[in-house]
Amino acid sequence: MKAWWPDFGAVVAELRRAEQPNVAELLLDAVRRAAMSSEVLGNVGAVLRSHRALRSKLSRPGKQSWDAVMTDVNRHNPFQQLVEWLMRHIQR
Repeated sequence: MKAWWPDFGAVVAELRRAEQPNVAELLLDAVRRAAMSSEVLGNVGAVLRSHRALRSKLSRPGKQSWDAVMTDVNRHNPFQQLVEWLMRHIQR
């Protein structure tokens, strides 16, 4: 994973360190069950969005990797970037 998508690998590792191996496995499954890159991005984004509260349990580098992965996901779907921005401001 480090060569393929380093930030994704860092998020998986951070989730395992944060005692969230089930979510780490969900991320890996999201990649395994995808046939195309757009599916990978969509699946990974869905997992991270549904577990966004776990981001606060990660280290600073882990949070940066999470954000980098979400940037990749949102680049694929610009509308989702607006939704993410709104969710961050609504949850405050």
